Amino acid sequence: MNVLVTGATGLIGNAMARKLLARGHQVRALVRDPERAARVLPAGVELIRGDVTAPDSLPAAMREVEWLFHAAGMPEQWQPDESIFDRVNRQGTVNVLRAALAARVKRVVYTSTMDVFAAPRGGTLVETNLDAATKPTAYERSKQAAEREAEVLRREGLELVYVNPGTVYGPSPVHVGLNSFFIQLLNRKVPALPPGGMPVAYVDGVADAHLAAAERGLAGERYLLADTHVSNAEMAREILRVEGEGGRVPPTAPAALMKLFAAVSAPLARTFGFTPLIAPGQLSFVLWDVRVDATKARRELGFTPTPLAEGVERTVAFLREQGLVRSRQSR
Repeated sequence: MNVLVTGATGLIGNAMARKLLARGHQVRALVRDPERAARVLPAGVELIRGDVTAPDSLPAAMREVEWLFHAAGMPEQWQPDESIFDRVNRQGTVNVLRAALAARVKRVVYTSTMDVFAAPRGGTLVETNLDAATKPTAYERSKQAAEREAEVLRREGLELVYVNPGTVYGPSPVHVGLNSFFIQLLNRKVPALPPGGMPVAYVDGVADAHLAAAERGLAGERYLLADTHVSNAEMAREILRVEGEGGRVPPTAPAALMKLFAAVSAPLARTFGFTPLIAPGQLSFVLWDVRVDATKARRELGFTPTPLAEGVERTVAFLREQGLVRSRQSR
């Protein structure tokens, strides 16, 4: 099968590209910098220079493609200019899916997010409950808008399957989101934790579910993915347990204090050019503290959750190998 992956130098896309290649597919990756991409992708992946925000760069990448995995996107993280979320996540998705429709790609698997669904704080997300209300963060709004645009193109004839993961972590060429938390915690740079938590999913299982979505997912359907729900304190405790150095779990700060800190630090970060310890959007997400019901993905895609201990052990080992956290010998 001729396959194109966008976002192949990122967390999920990189794992998918490796798995697709291992299964004998002809894999092509849309990359902005082929030289950098060659350092993080297997030699068998064909690198095509392009950018999801540059529509003219996409037709050549789509030529003779049968499956497209659209995993490129700007994740929820600190950005001084929040308009980048819309440019990359919404307009970039429009550009990629329009090019796929024009090229008659047989099937598209789009990596969306759990954030497009609705649930009260501490509730449970299911695929039948899309959020019709406007979300509180620029990232979430961009993903809502991207799915609305994708639905227009699906009605025009694009065969499209949505995959909606929770917070994904694991070995990766880039380290944002939960991976960044691993690094900060293991390097003793987390003075306090926010309350709340999140659904988490180890990257290998997420990548396998994407491939299954291409093979047997139902067109137009959404598939939520998560291994389990974990509080921020529980995640910190598990990471430090795996580290094996007896590290102390940072204290959990009150929500009101964290909200004040995030609200004050954001404008200062824009002015002085630093990254806040926690951005308002990130805090909003963990305080939401919802669960994910992955029953549908388990039933229809064969999604198998990774035990938290196993996923954390693999991630810590990888970060040590990459020299991103202090080795035991250096302590």
